[in-house]
Amino acid sequence: MRAALLLSLVACNAIEPIESIELSALPTQEQVQVELGRALFFDPGLSGDGTVSCASCHDPEQFGADGQTTSRGVGGAVGRRNSPSTFNAALKRWQFWDGRADSLEEQARGPLFAADEMAQTPEGLRAVLRERYDAAFEVAFPDEDGPTVAQATRALAAYQRTLPAPSRVDRFLLGDATALSAREQEGLDLFNANCVFCHSGAGVGGTQLEVLGDDNPWPAEQRQDLGRAEVTGRDRDEMVFVVPSLRNVAETAPYFHDGSVETLEEAVRLMGWHQNGRRLPDGEVDALVAFLESLTAEEIPAHARPPADSVR
Repeated sequence: MRAALLLSLVACNAIEPIESIELSALPTQEQVQVELGRALFFDPGLSGDGTVSCASCHDPEQFGADGQTTSRGVGGAVGRRNSPSTFNAALKRWQFWDGRADSLEEQARGPLFAADEMAQTPEGLRAVLRERYDAAFEVAFPDEDGPTVAQATRALAAYQRTLPAPSRVDRFLLGDATALSAREQEGLDLFNANCVFCHSGAGVGGTQLEVLGDDNPWPAEQRQDLGRAEVTGRDRDEMVFVVPSLRNVAETAPYFHDGSVETLEEAVRLMGWHQNGRRLPDGEVDALVAFLESLTAEEIPAHARPPADSVR
């Protein structure tokens, strides 16, 4: 009975496969908005001093992250949190580590005006958009007055929705039994037994808010960031964060909201102890890491890279 219940729970929380997104298959108007969003994403001119673009912290060559503990904004300002990858943000239920945005459009607005990121103002952004992109906005949003901040964030969101890319795990889930090695399949079995209750769905995470240190508390010296409690003001939300997507996780170190962990092996061990209450043996860690490495996209989509005329 217990085994049947466990299998049922795993089935309800399983990893879901994804497929490539072909721009040519999208409606024409959506393609235009995606291309506008792509141009905006790589343009540092959108920032307050013209030096920082979205891609500065979300580099497609680094699978939508930047490899930094925390990112640098305008004037060298240091951010508080590690930059999540944009590659699979579209698969997440909430955006930002504290889940304060529940749409890509809302998320796209935040960094534009954050003092430690792009440090722009709404008036300044509209001026840049009129100067550089007036005609492009007319084509992308033909029935609306613009350019507006809302249109810019819609275009950025449209671009981000095209960024998820499949891995060998997706081929395996879709029926290719040779896509994963025996060691990777062993890691998948361990993952399904221990991790999939939080890291589930198409994003292999991103659909839940969970306490970091649910079983064994997170170290006291690393609890300065209260997570979701800073949004809600509720004590019960202290150390609650959005469960990160694990797609491309092997390529997006360092890990956790504060970028405090350099290696995937250490991250797996910490999760085993703090979330599951287990000191994982080396063999299980190795198998889990092998599986997580197989979640790396087999190809970075061509449209994830800057357009040919980018001023990046």
